[in-house]
Amino acid sequence: MNDQLEFDLSESGPDDSDEPSESPSPERIALTEDVADDDRPKQFASSIGKIAKMMATEGALGTGTLAELRRISPEKPFTPALWNLLLDLDEAEPWGGLDHDVYERRMATLAMGMAICAGLHNYREPLGRALAEAGWSKLRFVRLMEARGETLEKHVRRMAQYLASKSQAANWVDVGWLLIGQDWTTAEETRLRISRSYYGTLHAQEQE
Repeated sequence: MNDQLEFDLSESGPDDSDEPSESPSPERIALTEDVADDDRPKQFASSIGKIAKMMATEGALGTGTLAELRRISPEKPFTPALWNLLLDLDEAEPWGGLDHDVYERRMATLAMGMAICAGLHNYREPLGRALAEAGWSKLRFVRLMEARGETLEKHVRRMAQYLASKSQAANWVDVGWLLIGQDWTTAEETRLRISRSYYGTLHAQEQE
């Protein structure tokens, strides 16, 4: 069967620069039953919560491991700390039509951002709202939404550093979908959902 799967990309989960953006690729990966397992999106959201809990719990991940994850960059995305984390969470195998290297790069960027923002994951704080509440500028927000590939990786680092400097919690599942699904047919839906939350929060602030 090749019926396209419709995944719930919402922020729900367990209760617990100035450089130009890359042009969006015209190619999109359709999430069909032959490239994606319907259970993986739910597992992915749950795994992000587990990563956040480990990073926030003293001793769960050594300080050396956190430091190694924070140092991840587009130039050096692969690290033993990343592979150990993915293996521990049963997230080492790529899915959604991504090849292994691309999948690991995107997971590396996610882990890097979460390590920078250790202790600042909240399922109930949508990314767009969190950025607006933290004072992330409209220009930076637009560039984040437009970015792809290595440019997106760099913007996620800047975003994480900014949120950490403001001690602003956010739903990192939103960041996960933004990263891992940037080539999927659902990518625009993800960006629109984050954008509505961001601009809606700014509008509410202006009315106060």
